[in-house]
Amino acid sequence: MTRHVAFFNIPALGHMYPTLAVVAELKRRGNRVSYASIDARAPMIERAGATLVRYQSSRPTDTQNWDPAPDRAEYLAHSLLSFLEEAELTLPQVEAQLAGDPPDLVVYDRLSFAGRTFAAKHGIPGVQSWPMMVSNEHWSLFRDVAPFDTDHPTFVTYLAKLGAFLSSHGLAISAQDFLNEPEPVLELCYYPRSFQYRGERFSDRYRFVGPCPRPSTGTGAWTPPPTGTPVVLVALGTLDNRHPDFFRACVDAFTAPGWHAVLAVGQRLDPAVFRPHPAHVEIHQVVAQPDILAHASALVCHAGLNSVMEALYHGVPLVVVPRTMEQESNAARVVELGLGVCLRPDGIDAAVLREAVGRVASDPVIARRVRELRGQMRAAGGAVAAADALEAALMRHLVRC
Repeated sequence: MTRHVAFFNIPALGHMYPTLAVVAELKRRGNRVSYASIDARAPMIERAGATLVRYQSSRPTDTQNWDPAPDRAEYLAHSLLSFLEEAELTLPQVEAQLAGDPPDLVVYDRLSFAGRTFAAKHGIPGVQSWPMMVSNEHWSLFRDVAPFDTDHPTFVTYLAKLGAFLSSHGLAISAQDFLNEPEPVLELCYYPRSFQYRGERFSDRYRFVGPCPRPSTGTGAWTPPPTGTPVVLVALGTLDNRHPDFFRACVDAFTAPGWHAVLAVGQRLDPAVFRPHPAHVEIHQVVAQPDILAHASALVCHAGLNSVMEALYHGVPLVVVPRTMEQESNAARVVELGLGVCLRPDGIDAAVLREAVGRVASDPVIARRVRELRGQMRAAGGAVAAADALEAALMRHLVRC
C-alpha cells in the first residue's frame, strides 16, 4: 500500500541537501512524498520526486544578507526565536494544504518547530532529521561545548512565545517539556556513528545512516583540468559566506602554479571583484560541489556538517575554517579524528592557506584516516538505510493502530 510521507524543513540548503536522496529513494519504492519549502527550492524538490507544499518564509536564504549577532549567547537565543517565528508563519500555510491529505509519517528538521508541532497536534508519528551533531543526555553542543545561558533575556522571551504557540495549536504541554517530549519514533543522522561525539552512547533510535549524496542537478559534471593539476575546492556554504577578504587570500594563495583552485563565493559576492586572477583559479558564485569533490585533492570550507560529509564521502581531506559554535564543534572533530586541519578565520593569509592545503593533501596519516571513515560512511547505508528505517517506523505505527 502506498504511504504518504511529509518532510518539513527550513529553506537552508545545508539542511535540505541530506534529505533529497532519501526522498528519491522513498519515491522509488512507491511512496508518496510531500515536501514543505519555498518556491526557490521547488526544482530540487521536484527533481527528487516530491510534491512541493509551498510556504512563504521569513528565513534568510543564500541570496539574502545574513549577519549573525556578535554575542554568542544572543546569537543562539535569537536563532531559536527566529526559527519559532518561522514556524508561526509557515505552519498555518502548510497545515491548510495537507488538511485533505494528511501524511502517515512526518519527517521534520531539527530546527523545524512547524513540523514537530504538526506531528504532535495531529497524532502522526514524527521522525527528527539531523543535519548537525545530535544531542542526548550523554553529549550536547549546548552543555559540553558551550554551556547555554537559559536566563538570557532573549531565551526567556523565546520560551514564553513557544508556550503561547503550542497553546494556540491545542497542545497542553509546557515549552520546556515540548523541547524534550514527545520523543520522535526515529532520529535520522546523516553521518556515521563514529563521527558523533560519544556515538556509542546513543540508542538505536538514532540511525546513523551516513551521508545521502544528493541527486544530480542535471546541469552536467564539472570538468577537471586536462593537465592533471591537483584540484582544491574552496566554499563557505550558502549562508555565512560574505567574506571577500577570505576569498581574496585564497586567490593569492593559489595564484602561483601547482594547484587548480575552484572558489564558490556565494550569491552575495560578485566574482568580478576578484579580477584579475589566473586561469587556473576559477571563481563562481555557485558550483555543483559533489561534481568537483569527485576530482578534488582538498576542500577548504567552513566546517558545516554537510560539506564535511560530502568531502569525506569522496575521500577528500579538509582544511576547515569555522565561524560559528556548531562549526567549531565539527572542526574539532575533524582534527580529533585526523581528517584534516583547522585554521582560525582571523589568522589566515595566503601562505598559511597554501601550506595547510598542501599538508592535508600529502599527509599519509590523514589519507589513511579519511579512507577508513569513508569506508564506514559507505557501510552505513545512506539513503537506502534511511528509507528502510522510515518504512519500518511506518509499519510499527500501522501495527499499533
